Amino acid sequence: MWFVDPNTILRFPRLRGFPLDDHVRRRIASYFHTNFPRWTFHAWLEYIPEYAERWGKLRIPDGGDSIRCAKVVDPLSPYGKRDSSFVRYGFQKDANEDYPNVAPRMVDAFGYGRLDFIIALTCPPNRRFNIEEPELHILAQITEAKGAEGDAANEFVSFTQFGRSVILDVTSVLSVVGRVCTTGIKALGEWYIIDRSVGTCETVFQPPQHAYEDDD
Repeated sequence: MWFVDPNTILRFPRLRGFPLDDHVRRRIASYFHTNFPRWTFHAWLEYIPEYAERWGKLRIPDGGDSIRCAKVVDPLSPYGKRDSSFVRYGFQKDANEDYPNVAPRMVDAFGYGRLDFIIALTCPPNRRFNIEEPELHILAQITEAKGAEGDAANEFVSFTQFGRSVILDVTSVLSVVGRVCTTGIKALGEWYIIDRSVGTCETVFQPPQHAYEDDD
């Protein structure tokens, strides 16, 4: 069973009446406030429904990847505890974020993280928000790989731990990526991202000259 629109294919497992806890609702409110700043964060938080549908699998249209979300993996299934939840996603960031006195300049960027679950949220009609009929929003909760920004298809991108969780539009999820743990540089280990995105992946990386030291 699945849900399909031109940009999204959602597949079971599906949980109807999924309760949105306070943390998730606040992330959703932050998402709406960022995209529709006319209304305050708290106004969005008050408006957001308390329940939604939760979906466990996403398929990228036009021959894209199939993604199994991390939070809905069944350890008794044939897949065990494995999932394909580590993803590349797109977002916009302020190129001048380190310069508070300079006007914001939004640019496209890539990030990497764990796709936790997908929410199908129906916003009810509301005059205050100029919503005349129910609106369906398909959202993804992603837990960021802390500091893993850049294009891992063309350069080394690594991380040592996960960071905050955020809510994005599900179309921000671009593809599945891999990761491999190594202790070659950091004694406590770090994860390098393996990104084979179509049309961008290089077959050879040139390692940084300072990555390794000569033996004594």
